[in-house]
Amino acid sequence: MRIFNAHNLKQIFYSVEGDTLTRDGIIKFPKLRKLSISNCSFFAPKNFAAQLPSLQILEIDGHKELGNLCAQIQGLTNLKELSLRSLPDMSKLTTLEQNGFLQRLKFVRVDDCGDVRTPFPAKLLRALNNLKEVIVDSCKSLEEVFELGEPDEGSSEEKELPLLSSLTELRLSCLPELKCIWKGPSRHVSLQSLNRLNLESLNKLTFIFTPSLARSLPKLKRLYISKCGQLKHIIREEDGERETIPESPGQDGQASPINVEKEIVLPNLKELSLEQLSSIIRFSFGWCDYFLFPRLEKLKVHQCPKLTTKFATTPDGSMSAQSEVPEVAEDSSINREWTRNMGWKEDGDSCL
Repeated sequence: MRIFNAHNLKQIFYSVEGDTLTRDGIIKFPKLRKLSISNCSFFAPKNFAAQLPSLQILEIDGHKELGNLCAQIQGLTNLKELSLRSLPDMSKLTTLEQNGFLQRLKFVRVDDCGDVRTPFPAKLLRALNNLKEVIVDSCKSLEEVFELGEPDEGSSEEKELPLLSSLTELRLSCLPELKCIWKGPSRHVSLQSLNRLNLESLNKLTFIFTPSLARSLPKLKRLYISKCGQLKHIIREEDGERETIPESPGQDGQASPINVEKEIVLPNLKELSLEQLSSIIRFSFGWCDYFLFPRLEKLKVHQCPKLTTKFATTPDGSMSAQSEVPEVAEDSSINREWTRNMGWKEDGDSCL
């Protein structure tokens, strides 16, 4: 069901008394699965959620007067997908209570919404243990995506599961004030299910993963990063995790052997794209300088003028990334692409 451009709407579902489909004058839709509401100014009645016991997908676009929207959403106990677009004030939605509604939620999209610092505050994040896909786009005031909190927060049942362990896809774009994706201690977070990460136009973001998060990426297949002007490192060390990496220069485009305890392996990464990253220096700062991508199929490095990380193939055909030299890596600032089947192509001869 879709309702749009109904600026003078006073009741979403209303019928005359005595209708067989009503109770207390409100129409019930016991089997309705999806509801899209666009450019409406009223969200009522107060027991709206009770009329839609089977609703699984809710899309709200351009709702200017939130009214009792928060309470209504919490009452949709079977909701699995929630999309919020063009809401001028998101502050009340971050005060939702932990209940069955959050535990069933799998997909969240927040697009062009105002007055929100973080869409996932710490007190709610532990209840979102089935969250699989998150898309956040064009929220001008957003500073962080996931507020992690302390490990001792939440119920005993929630503590048994690592935070974000079900997340498979994360897409963030056009967030000019975003400073970090995960705020707080990340040791109790696991990205064990993350399959795809897209980051675009995040101008204040300086790093992406901590070392503990980088270790928890066994299923990551696609990593796309573009137009993040202040991004300096993919991985930033945590306090107390600093390690000394011995220099191991490579020769003839082949990666040199290195202590396996000093490397990070992304075993299932198939596509890696780094584009228009004017400040990126290296993959990791002060922690690990050697990365191995045994299943990588496509690599794109475009307009990264300060990048010192050198990409090279290993004798078994795997792609590696190694920051063993202080100077800028050769060809880091020009269009450079590689595929497993065709090898390197440069100067705009795209192979992707």
